[in-house]
Amino acid sequence: MKTSREKQGGKRLKLNIYMRRKLTMAFGAVSAVLFALALYIIVLMRDNGESWQRLVLAQQVYSSASIPFKRGNIVDRNQTLLAYSEEVYNLILDPSVILYTAKSSQPQPNRGATVDALVQCFGYDRQELENLLDENSGSQYLRYARYLSEAEKERFIEYQTNYNQAEDADGKPIHPDKVTGIWFETEYKRAYPYQELACTVLGFSGAESTEGHWGLEEYYNEYLCGVNGKSYSYINREGETERVYQEAADGYTVVSTIDWYIQSVVEEKIRAYTVAEPYANVGVIVMDPSTAEILAMATDKHYNPANPTDIAACFPGVDLDALSEEELNVYRNQAWRNFAISDAYPPGSVAKELTVAMALEEAVVTPESLFVCDGGEEIMETFVRCHELDGHGTIDLETTIRYSCNDAMMNIASRLSAATMLRYHRLFGLGSITGIDLPGEAPGIIFSEGNMSVLDMATSSFGQGFSSTMIQMAASYCALINGGNYYQPRIVSRIQDSSGALIKRFEPVLVSKVVTEETSNFLKTAALHTVEGGLAAISGYDVGGKTGTANKYPIEEDKYAIGFMAFVPAQSPKLLIYAVIDEPREGYNTEAVKLEAAIMRELLEYMNIPRTDQ
Repeated sequence: MKTSREKQGGKRLKLNIYMRRKLTMAFGAVSAVLFALALYIIVLMRDNGESWQRLVLAQQVYSSASIPFKRGNIVDRNQTLLAYSEEVYNLILDPSVILYTAKSSQPQPNRGATVDALVQCFGYDRQELENLLDENSGSQYLRYARYLSEAEKERFIEYQTNYNQAEDADGKPIHPDKVTGIWFETEYKRAYPYQELACTVLGFSGAESTEGHWGLEEYYNEYLCGVNGKSYSYINREGETERVYQEAADGYTVVSTIDWYIQSVVEEKIRAYTVAEPYANVGVIVMDPSTAEILAMATDKHYNPANPTDIAACFPGVDLDALSEEELNVYRNQAWRNFAISDAYPPGSVAKELTVAMALEEAVVTPESLFVCDGGEEIMETFVRCHELDGHGTIDLETTIRYSCNDAMMNIASRLSAATMLRYHRLFGLGSITGIDLPGEAPGIIFSEGNMSVLDMATSSFGQGFSSTMIQMAASYCALINGGNYYQPRIVSRIQDSSGALIKRFEPVLVSKVVTEETSNFLKTAALHTVEGGLAAISGYDVGGKTGTANKYPIEEDKYAIGFMAFVPAQSPKLLIYAVIDEPREGYNTEAVKLEAAIMRELLEYMNIPRTDQ
């Protein structure tokens, strides 16, 4: 008789036999399916293997390289190069080739020959090269040096060729090792042939030539940039190597309105002035008043756009090495920004011709109108004085400009409404950007009808109370003296390709008619009489002009901006020059007059400005 334990054990034995049978059947079925699949794959490979292999190989890119585009040129109005890209070379190391051969994983003597060649041709540090190769032994691409010249590249290739092909008298190779694993990658480096010339107008370009910073390099970046090309090879469906070469599309040429000679004269005279005189900023704009084209635009800041971080020349006496990176960036921005378009200041008496112009246009005064200057006016419990404390007495409209009488200007402003004055300010481009094709333009600040008091109108009449940029005042004067046509100032005339074919032309943009011919003629005559016999007068030429001296805010700091606007010939202007000295040692506008006159004298003959005494 079996015990209960034996009975349980027997039951368990029957269950194991059943499970084994089921597993054996399942394994047999799976094995049969796998065997069938294997046979099917073998048949497919026999019949289609070659075509499949070609299909796979066709998807494999065996080598690929990017072909860099050449950034477009920037030229002056006479096609003189101001910025271009020169071809340079990057030295590339292939440690996998230098250290090993394709058939062996053992170090080869090529290493020593190659390192010797680099040391001998370029003077590189031997130990640095050895360490770099060891640290990157599996790499196939290691950029070691940039911006090598054509001569440096050719010198190495000549050395490599002579070394690798050297033979003895029997025609056997002299060197068992080879100079190998070195190649040169083409790149472009931005160059500025006149170095610092027009730096604040040109700006500069990044190392990869894909991004411009400041100036024309930034504003016209989309035209200056091209598209990289490609070079690659692959195995096609027939198992053959295919090579594809897609050329790069180079950038376009930007033709500026700048004249490099005029620009160089302006910068030379600014340097001569700034050698002895302390100041915060100096700016000069030279324009063609008939179209508002910029012929030159310069400040006292000079740096080489090829090395824009070297700004030591812009801040003599400042220990830049002692500054933190944050402090240094503040100085860099000051060096790179363009004072002529980015800084606003009260224009002072230069704005008085604008006040007279709006009064004539609104018929609240005539050329025969008389004004009494007794030294100032009491307005809203504030006495606003004229610079002539004893007063100018009774004077006519032209004399108010010639004497630069504040009292008369306030009298004129009292005949206008705030809405009228502000409408003309906006017509003259004040309070908003002019749209000049340069980045970083400031709009300046003018009043609104809701916050312009009688006192504000009085001070605005002689250029205090509001702020403007140099380009705003220069553009408004172009309109005043060219017959009343306000053109948008511009600094580029066209875009062309490398062969000179026109891509895009920028015609002068007439924004509005601001004054009549009669008003324009009156203002030109008044400006001519203002200059006669003064510091800005030039023998044999009719020069018109207006000075301006303004207190900067806050008034308590006793800082000034002084300027002088001049044009020639006075009755049919071909040339306009605006010079501003920001925070000079003394607030006398004679300094700006001297700077402007020195520039004008140099340009008269070059620009074929006719004499008026012949």
